[in-house]
Amino acid sequence: MAIVCFTPLFLFFVGWFFYLSVFQTYKGENMLAFAEEERWKAVSTLKAERGEIYDRFGQPIAINIPSYRIVAVLKLGGERVENKTLMPDEFAEAAKQLATVIPMTEADILKRLEQNKDRGQIEFGVPGRDLTVDQKEEIEAFEIPGVTFVEEPKRYYPNKVFASSVVGYAQKIDQNGRIELVGELGIEKSLNDVLSESYGLYRFEKDLAGRQIVSSDEQLKIDPEDGADVQLTLDHRIQQLLDTKMEELYQEYKPKNATAIIMDPKTGEIIALSDRPSFDPNTREISSYSNFSVSSRFEPGSTMKIFTLAAAINEGVYNPNELYKSGSYKYGKTVFNDYNITGWGTIPMVEGVWHSSNVAFSILANERLGLSRYEDYFNAFKFDQRTGVDLPGEVNSQFDFESPLNVLITAWGQSTAVTPMQILQATSAIATDGTMKQPHVIKKVVNRETGETIRTKNPKIVGQPITAEAAKQTREALDGVVNSDVGTGQLYALDNYRVVGKTGTAQIAENGKYLSGQYIHSFVGMAPEDDPELVMYIAVDRPNGDSSTTGPRIMAPLFKDVMDVALRYRSVEPDKQAKSIDASTKTTASFVDQGRDDAVKEAKAAAFTPVALGNGETVTAQSPVEGQPYVVGERLLLKTADSFAMPTLKGWSLRDVKRLATLYQLNLEIDGTGFVTSQSIGKGKPVKTGATLKVKLASPSN
Repeated sequence: MAIVCFTPLFLFFVGWFFYLSVFQTYKGENMLAFAEEERWKAVSTLKAERGEIYDRFGQPIAINIPSYRIVAVLKLGGERVENKTLMPDEFAEAAKQLATVIPMTEADILKRLEQNKDRGQIEFGVPGRDLTVDQKEEIEAFEIPGVTFVEEPKRYYPNKVFASSVVGYAQKIDQNGRIELVGELGIEKSLNDVLSESYGLYRFEKDLAGRQIVSSDEQLKIDPEDGADVQLTLDHRIQQLLDTKMEELYQEYKPKNATAIIMDPKTGEIIALSDRPSFDPNTREISSYSNFSVSSRFEPGSTMKIFTLAAAINEGVYNPNELYKSGSYKYGKTVFNDYNITGWGTIPMVEGVWHSSNVAFSILANERLGLSRYEDYFNAFKFDQRTGVDLPGEVNSQFDFESPLNVLITAWGQSTAVTPMQILQATSAIATDGTMKQPHVIKKVVNRETGETIRTKNPKIVGQPITAEAAKQTREALDGVVNSDVGTGQLYALDNYRVVGKTGTAQIAENGKYLSGQYIHSFVGMAPEDDPELVMYIAVDRPNGDSSTTGPRIMAPLFKDVMDVALRYRSVEPDKQAKSIDASTKTTASFVDQGRDDAVKEAKAAAFTPVALGNGETVTAQSPVEGQPYVVGERLLLKTADSFAMPTLKGWSLRDVKRLATLYQLNLEIDGTGFVTSQSIGKGKPVKTGATLKVKLASPSN
């Protein structure tokens, strides 16, 4: 009977074996191919590392460090195995020990274990991730059964808040179960394809137990490849100082935004760049994801006058000694005023540059250069296109030259919006031989395994809007902005280096109207004047301080501290020779004992702005006195009597007011600094020797 039952079963298996051996298929599947596939199915991942970021000297900015994710194995193959799994009666002790290392309470850890005791393994959420080597070793010392670790990549920024808007950050992304670092902002994002690693893998032959057959050859192998390292043009020493000073400025004045950029004008290399608000890429508490230096455009204010001046000089239509009447300028039905509405009287064009006179630059753009030719220079300085700086998110300028009025207003800094990086690129032409260099922050890309340079960023000339001689003359014309006693940028002067530059204060337009009392203050300066090694641009958007606080008072301390140190780090020798303010400096002649009218006539011929005091027929005293130096357009006070009718002092410098007080032995009371805004003795009122004069002064806002 047993033989009868067994025979059909035996014949079935023999027949089934014969079928498979002949046809090799089952349910449409090729069984040999299936077996081969299964035999080689085991896959192992080969790790690689993301490229790292360094400064120009090789100091680390963004590096890789190991981090660990803690895992508790509660079941293994459906059975509880001692020392390889965490047993329920061990939960309480494990929770007590883990709570001393990870940021979870003992009760929370115990609850998580008990609620998941039927699962194969569990993790501990955010508190159980990103553990350091020290934390891992501390937990391992407890020898908790079933507790193990998964190593994951982690990006670390050792300098914390350091050029964060430039560097950006990379964060962990789950790519089909594999954790990878992906750039999300700044260089980390724009060069993600360069920095990213390529994981390797191989498939190997396994036995029935799933173990690799040691003698087998690998069927498929892809070698891992590390990402490339990136070296930036930043100087970590200057960058750290700039970040520190920017944070001090930000905390004191609470601007909406602020940026400071230092560039080598000869190469276009960005030496330091700091934006506010900023962030620590390790913690990523980010309030602004934009890079103010490239992703914001605004009306630049009087810093734009640099390029109007350079264009006029290049075309040969700028005469520093040309006299003009300051105060207001009429274009069609529109009247423009200087920030000092009454102006400074009739002064030479170079002094108009120092005063940042809108009238002077309206004359230069409209009457000397011509608006059509100004447009050509606007384009030649590349304000009509992005700089192409190797930072993500750069926007272009915004302008409308359909209206000639807009062209004219652009010439002195309003109506058209540009980016800080566009200003900096254009300034490189002024600081050098007239050639503009494209700004860049990437110095080179290096294969981290071989050290071979894959890519190098060389200086790129993007245009030559002016000649070398015109650039030199532009710097000379700008000298008095910082180094004369009437310039708007006096506070930016350095003790050891000759600085030239231009201040700017721009109104902010929203919904077609300018905001009342809201400004963006800026300054662009270069040093040393003869051969600038560095250019620095600063912009502060709507500082939340006393409305009387001017841009120079906010930004000059930062500029002076950082620029002086940066030049020293660059081994630039301090200036040793005293220099005159301008080639137009002259020596005062004597006008004493001359007739009043003759003295006034001769003073005008000598390029003075004479002020005759009193009704006398003969000059009895003067200031400045014989032999003193003066610049064209300077006031010459001529005393003809012991009493005089008070002139309008609005717009006078403190020096001129002191000269008046000395001539008439007036008791002078001064409130403020800068230029006169009000006076206690009104225009035309009689004044005698020994009278008391009170004046209020304010620094210029442009």
